[in-house]
Amino acid sequence: MFKKLFFTLGQIHQSWLAALESVVINKLRTALSLGGVTIGIFAIITVFTLVDSMAIHIRRGIESLGSNTLYVSKWPWEGGGEWWKYSNRPQVSLDEYHETQALLPQAEVAFTTSFNRTARNGSLYVDNATVLSISHNYDRIQTTEIEQGRYFTPFESAHGSRVAILGPEIAEQLFDGSDPVGKTIRIDGVKLHVIGLLTKAGNSVAFNSLDRSILIPLSLAGSFINLRWAPTDMMILGPDGTDMEDLKAEVGSIMRRLRRLSPQTEDNFALNEVSTLNNMFDEMYGKINLAGGIIGIFSILVGGFGVANIMFVTVRERTAQIGIQKALGARPYFILCQFLFEAMILSVVGGAIGLAMVYVGTLLVNHFSNFTLMLTFGNILLGLTIASVVGAVAGLFPAWSASRMDPVQAIFHS
Repeated sequence: MFKKLFFTLGQIHQSWLAALESVVINKLRTALSLGGVTIGIFAIITVFTLVDSMAIHIRRGIESLGSNTLYVSKWPWEGGGEWWKYSNRPQVSLDEYHETQALLPQAEVAFTTSFNRTARNGSLYVDNATVLSISHNYDRIQTTEIEQGRYFTPFESAHGSRVAILGPEIAEQLFDGSDPVGKTIRIDGVKLHVIGLLTKAGNSVAFNSLDRSILIPLSLAGSFINLRWAPTDMMILGPDGTDMEDLKAEVGSIMRRLRRLSPQTEDNFALNEVSTLNNMFDEMYGKINLAGGIIGIFSILVGGFGVANIMFVTVRERTAQIGIQKALGARPYFILCQFLFEAMILSVVGGAIGLAMVYVGTLLVNHFSNFTLMLTFGNILLGLTIASVVGAVAGLFPAWSASRMDPVQAIFHS
């Protein structure tokens, strides 16, 4: 039994060597075979790499919002077709923020409002910079890493001191790369003392980071806008172990009471949580992946047909050789494995070249743009697996036809 097994393995090994020799010797035919698979694998893995990279960026943006943080605002994150109804809702007010803060002593409650302005430093300026007015405990809910300088003191937050923390892109444009801490900028003629510089976060596909923002105390916002009409958000971070449904129910009850809504009246505010965005993204990601898969299938089919055609030509060219091998006692599976391995080698090498092209492409994109592409190990494995399967499927029928040849007819066929 073991002797027969070792003999069979030896035959398969010889088939592998013969296939490898054929690939090396027939360089032109090998190059022609590689082209289709290379383009196919390049196309499908490029699509998956783009989709996965977008997914990673979006998920990081979602995670930065906090998994156990509740956002109270005018607009629901799901959107929908009831724009007119949502537009007539009142903004979350400062009074509601203070009342909620008093009624939820165990939670962190923060308040934000934002507007766009031109920021200036002498002759240098930034148009449409996002000015984010934040309550003092904003940094306890949202990640606010300071690279240089410091955060607002309680006194500055409470008394509307004219201080600001700059995002790195704003600082770069206003101060041309020099240290902004300790210097001043102007917004609408108001002079602001720069006390801090945020750590660069990079932009997400779906979310704007703080890189292009200017943070100021919430109590200073009245110098620039009317808070009654400004877009506002209230963020509530529950204690560790908080059940989000319980928190939503409690906050919803507080908001309804503060707005004096009757039991029959529906909410005129939105309670948003990160799980909503995750669900929306999962649905979108599934559709994009499906579309990418369909594109990839058509791309790889072209490569598969190319390998199959080349293998049929190979079988015809080596008909006499096949007849001699069978006449000398070669088993059908020896012939089958020989051509099947050759098709798989062509496909895998073509796939590897396609993956190398994708990798070079990611390096170029990462170097010349702000968006980061990531060729994951999963996509590399997927590419090689697809190439192997395409090679096996494309080479199966030519290999099977070669293994079924009659040795006498094959020898005299040439």
